[in-house]
Amino acid sequence: MNKLFDLTQKEQQRQQNSLNLIASENYPSPKTLELLGSVWNDKYAEGYPGKRYYAGNELSDKLEELVAQKALEVFSASKEYGVNVQVLSGSPANMMVYLSVLEPNDTVLSLDLASGGHLSHLHDTSNLLKFYRHETYQLKTEGEKFEIDIDDYKAKITKFKPRLVVIGFSSFPKKYEFEGLCEIAHQNGCLVLADIAHIAGLVAAGLHASPFMEGEKGADFVTTTTHKTLRGPRSALLFAKTQYMDAINKTVFPGTSGGPHLNQIAAVGQALMEVLGEDSYPDNIAFKHYIQAVLDNMHALEEGMLHGGLELVARSENHLSLVKLPETIDSLDIQNKLEKMQIITNRNAIANDQRSAWRPSGLRLGSTALTSRGLTTNQAKELGGIIAGAILGRVSDKAAANYARALAASLQWWY
Repeated sequence: MNKLFDLTQKEQQRQQNSLNLIASENYPSPKTLELLGSVWNDKYAEGYPGKRYYAGNELSDKLEELVAQKALEVFSASKEYGVNVQVLSGSPANMMVYLSVLEPNDTVLSLDLASGGHLSHLHDTSNLLKFYRHETYQLKTEGEKFEIDIDDYKAKITKFKPRLVVIGFSSFPKKYEFEGLCEIAHQNGCLVLADIAHIAGLVAAGLHASPFMEGEKGADFVTTTTHKTLRGPRSALLFAKTQYMDAINKTVFPGTSGGPHLNQIAAVGQALMEVLGEDSYPDNIAFKHYIQAVLDNMHALEEGMLHGGLELVARSENHLSLVKLPETIDSLDIQNKLEKMQIITNRNAIANDQRSAWRPSGLRLGSTALTSRGLTTNQAKELGGIIAGAILGRVSDKAAANYARALAASLQWWY
């Protein structure tokens, strides 16, 4: 047997037979996967529509223009915005912004990593720190509060005078308003990048504030991946106010990239059409109703975990939850223990974390993938209780594994 196909079959079985609670993963539709492996893979299309360097790109032009149009429609982006659909994934999309508008030694301000920021927002491990300076703003976490510290945000902007402010996260369970944050930054002469990789589906469904606003209220640049709450392929979209689009496009090609991956672009287009209701996911549920179910399932999952004795960093207002583990519990050990039960999670830092990044104090869970498989709120609440019991030793490993196996078998599988 071909070992590659053998591994692929085993991975499909692993996914089907496990409970995926990774907040950054989801299951695209079969049509999306079909386009990802289609003949679009065979074509080189260096350049942009109407200005390609190879022949045979008449249909490539139509494809790219169609997907760009759908991307703008999905987010109801005002006429102030354009979009580049050639970026390959989220971190490179952020890098394209830096390379387009920053000069060496310019300062970037972003949310502290342990507080929910992302590695691509110029944190300590980034090679881009060879060229740019980096400062962070913090959260306010006293008592029941868990929110961006606006006073600290304003003070850091005043003190460091960043050229670019990044608003975005990878492990922040609350909602926030882009408008006020953008206005503060713009009034101080800063550009704004909104990274909505995690919440793009919520924004598209109208269930979270949008950074696509006119004037000072809107972000200058918006990046997103397409495989999380948008339920598409592994890819990205890069939006910018129209005055910056020429610089963005030149940075993507020929500045940093060669031919676009047309198969990715086509697959992104399919996912966007499903968001718009021009095609449908196999469950035939309207996208906004799917996202509402994602939120409902997260609330139910947290109810189950709280009832089971776990502590949350803060009650979730989106698709992800952050559990603050007891000090006596090692997060890596718990992640591995749950994986053996076919419950897939990831350990994660929390605000003011004193532990190492390899063994942080928290556990992150998301509801997007299981909601795509038809998880109900009753099932989510029960699952939360099982997870709490497994972590705190109140449910045996065997009982938790048997529960996870039975639940996975009862859920939809679309491939």
